[in-house]
Amino acid sequence: MKTELTISFEELIEELIMADMKHNQLIIGLRNVDLQSDDHYLGIYELIAALFGVEKYDGVDRFSDAYFWYMGHGDDYPITNMGQEFRPLAKECYQSLVELAKELKGGEDE
Repeated sequence: MKTELTISFEELIEELIMADMKHNQLIIGLRNVDLQSDDHYLGIYELIAALFGVEKYDGVDRFSDAYFWYMGHGDDYPITNMGQEFRPLAKECYQSLVELAKELKGGEDE
């Protein structure tokens, strides 16, 4: 069954990035109050790498390093209900991932 998406690829990735940033805020908050949080990994990075089609390319570590660098900056933002404060950071992360994916694929189009 094929479903047509009503949002663009860019918007989808940005929403996934923002969800992961929001989740990371929660994990950091749990750690800050000495609660165990290591078993709460969502695997959004793997999904994004698969959507970009880079998971099997040599040099994918640069892609993951960039992604997790942005994740590490999510706790610099205020905690809100919807996480919209992450949108500028998510857009920047998306653009970085697009450039890295092009490099990894040798300039192939998405």
